[in-house]
Amino acid sequence: MNAQETTVLQELWVWTPFLLSGFAINILIGITAMVIGTGLGWCLALLRLSTRPRVARFSLLITEFTRNIPTMVFQFYLVFMLPSTFKIPGTSITLGFPVWLVAALALAIAVVGFTSDNLTKALRDWRRGDHGVAFLFIPSWTSYMLIIVIASSTASIIGVSELVSRCNTVVNATGRTSLMLPVYLYACALFFLFCYPLTQLMRKVHTRLAARMQTS
Repeated sequence: MNAQETTVLQELWVWTPFLLSGFAINILIGITAMVIGTGLGWCLALLRLSTRPRVARFSLLITEFTRNIPTMVFQFYLVFMLPSTFKIPGTSITLGFPVWLVAALALAIAVVGFTSDNLTKALRDWRRGDHGVAFLFIPSWTSYMLIIVIASSTASIIGVSELVSRCNTVVNATGRTSLMLPVYLYACALFFLFCYPLTQLMRKVHTRLAARMQTS
């Protein structure tokens, strides 16, 4: 290992806490988007199973709408539409609207469509007594959460100080363009180390659930 490689590794080590805190924001955005999107998608799934044709058709239309919105474009829309601060009614307290939450709301739109589609099928299977098939929603949901966490890297375009944004900060702060490739590879490694174990775990869960359904 030459001196230049040693220096790069030292730089990455020094900036690791800064980068990890940015990655924590990516995870926060992903989890928040999944919680909000799953709740709304669950409501749509229940409406799609309604015995009222108009309600079912309307909820399906909303699902189609949420499935086909580009989340990156929607982030810009929300940045301009949502206030940067808001006042709590009846008080003089003014709170800031965090930009990471804007990113989470934009990504939640995609989660709404995913949950509505997949949970509608899962609820139908559950009502028919196919509980094992319904439980397959869980590994699918977790796998989609990992996709959303990766997609949260687009939040840097609206000013969220997440991992990708902080990689840019590291390169600018050090003034070393030679650090650009290593720091972005480091960011890729962080995403991989977070996503790969969970992907393998969910694959095993899916396999076991499928095996139980075949034996039952």
